[in-house]
Amino acid sequence: LRWIVATTATTLSRALVPITRQTITSFSTSALNARIRTRFTETLGGDGNNAVPIVLAPMGGCAGGALAASVAQAGGVGLVGSGGETLDYLKEEWAVALNAIQGANGEPNQDRSVAASRANLGFGVNIHQIEEYPEGTLQSLVTELHPRHVYLSFGDIRRHVPAIRAAEAEGHPCAIYSNAGDVATALTHARNGADCVVMQGSDAGGHTHGRASIFALLPETRSTLDAHGYGSVMVVAAGGVSDGRGLAAALTLGADAVVMGTRLAAATESVYSSTQKMALVEATDGAKSTTLGRFHDALNGVEEHSSGLPGRCLVTRSTGLEGEWIRTEKNTTREDLQARHREGVEMA
Repeated sequence: LRWIVATTATTLSRALVPITRQTITSFSTSALNARIRTRFTETLGGDGNNAVPIVLAPMGGCAGGALAASVAQAGGVGLVGSGGETLDYLKEEWAVALNAIQGANGEPNQDRSVAASRANLGFGVNIHQIEEYPEGTLQSLVTELHPRHVYLSFGDIRRHVPAIRAAEAEGHPCAIYSNAGDVATALTHARNGADCVVMQGSDAGGHTHGRASIFALLPETRSTLDAHGYGSVMVVAAGGVSDGRGLAAALTLGADAVVMGTRLAAATESVYSSTQKMALVEATDGAKSTTLGRFHDALNGVEEHSSGLPGRCLVTRSTGLEGEWIRTEKNTTREDLQARHREGVEMA
């Protein structure tokens, strides 16, 4: 993360367009000394001298407690992803994150609620998933875990913001993020209490709202929120940001911070297998090495993701089966294709 910030500072210092929403406070040839200050780092970041405007995407099956803790300790916002997992899984990974941070700080016996309130940690939930649980579950979860950030994905946030605010009133303050793929949805989320609107571009990995890139989304979103009296709502960019150049571009276009997923999915602390990480590292030419659609879900036995959205994944031998899948309507044949996919995953 420090290297990304350093290259961001260098890129912005060379930019022809003046930066009006952000101020670069210092430059250095050393990545460890580079620092960028934005509204995000000043209000939602961790240690003011260490905070960076980078949020770990709460990727299910990837962003576990170890990765979230590492990002938080590096100055970013570490989010534990739940994805399609149970809330028990989320709680287990939350404990992993706290243990890692307490151990690094030399405070293994510190009260968990105190440790959580000090750590720059949060978690992400799929709205469709949380709605399968009894009413009050989200409020109880926030009260129990003490996150500083809650990221709501894929759904109507109106039912859930009040639950988080109720927990906040009990002494558990946290920032609410919600993702959107168009300006109208972003404005709706701002009206309904989101602190940060995550604008997800079409080049994002995983399941994505985006029908446009963040280059098209960010300027209009910022201008629209300002024009409607929601200037205090921060805009966070997601999709295709992998280094300092991308972060610099996002800040220039009006973002207060960025979400990074795929870039951090290959980290040592990621839950991904070594094979998955190597595939990410070796992939080049994203326009050809990734594909956006619903076929990968179908191969995994999911006719449609709970969000109803397509997903972006790496092109593999499995994705190459799509033509054969389309040509047949026989369930037995499709089951055979799914079996071939599972066999390939197990062999990898």
